[in-house]
Amino acid sequence: MSNLTRQKIFEKLENFGEYLNYLKQIQIEAKSQKIFLSDFHLFGTAERYLHLCIQIVIDILHLIIIDLGLKKPESNYETISILFAEKIFSEKLADKLTAMIGFRNILVHEYGKIDRERIYKILKSRVKDLEKFREQILKFLGRN
Repeated sequence: MSNLTRQKIFEKLENFGEYLNYLKQIQIEAKSQKIFLSDFHLFGTAERYLHLCIQIVIDILHLIIIDLGLKKPESNYETISILFAEKIFSEKLADKLTAMIGFRNILVHEYGKIDRERIYKILKSRVKDLEKFREQILKFLGRN
């Protein structure tokens, strides 16, 4: 992997870590679903940082594909299958990343219909999947 690509990925991971920490703080502040849903600051901030984290995932996947000279993906979903085939991350994580990209598409394209209860559930249960992504990317970078 080129030094430039590695540097770009590490910069993105630095931002990613910052956003994950914000999401963890929101998890603490959102002591219940009722509190979360009633506070536009909490759900609005959670929504934004989830979106940014997922976008960084997509950006990193594209950077790796370009650097490795792999087949150009037709969609963000295809980036996952291409890199799963290269054994960059597990099947379990690939499935979770696919769902995250779907959620990101809702945030970007269907923002008028965002289900705040769904954001709460994702905040409470999926931040660990984002952390797992970071771990597996760092492991991959250590091999290359």
